[in-house]
Amino acid sequence: MDAADAQGGSLAIDLGSSNTVVAHQPATGGPPRLLHVPAYSHGDEPIIPTLLYCANDCTTAHLNSPRQPCLVGRQVIEAGLLETVNQPPPPPAALYYQFKRSIGARPRSEQVERAERGGALFLEHLWRALPWQTPPERLVLTAPVDAFAGYRRWLLDHGDSLPVPELALVDEPTAAAIGSGLPPGSHVLVV
Repeated sequence: MDAADAQGGSLAIDLGSSNTVVAHQPATGGPPRLLHVPAYSHGDEPIIPTLLYCANDCTTAHLNSPRQPCLVGRQVIEAGLLETVNQPPPPPAALYYQFKRSIGARPRSEQVERAERGGALFLEHLWRALPWQTPPERLVLTAPVDAFAGYRRWLLDHGDSLPVPELALVDEPTAAAIGSGLPPGSHVLVV
């Protein structure tokens, strides 16, 4: 996406357990396009690994020092941090991966709170990496059909924290059907 395209419109984020994709539809119309986020996307594909590493948790300034930069998506892979996941010693506590599954889960636990913090930081860094001259008028976030009410609430809460006037949730099968280019009103069976 270039700066000329970064004018309002609609932005859709499909936060996945393993990968995340972002699509933009300009306010002037036209088909939506998957966005390649150069700093975070995997290779030339518009796919962003759903990975985050924050040296100092990136949530607060420690000892009056500024926030440490986080590594997002492919940066985590290139730093070799993903290789630590299945090998001893355990991965660093600052590595967030597969956090979507725990967001909004009940009962509340330290794991759930950590997953929600990682998800929020991931979305925040992703949002800041997009080249907006004018932020989108609408943000669409996807949610699994069987998502906990807590996950949907979390999406709404964190979507509301972004500077966008309209926020919508779409279930993932509907988003997939829309993304496949089916015309409105088509009958779709999702298995």
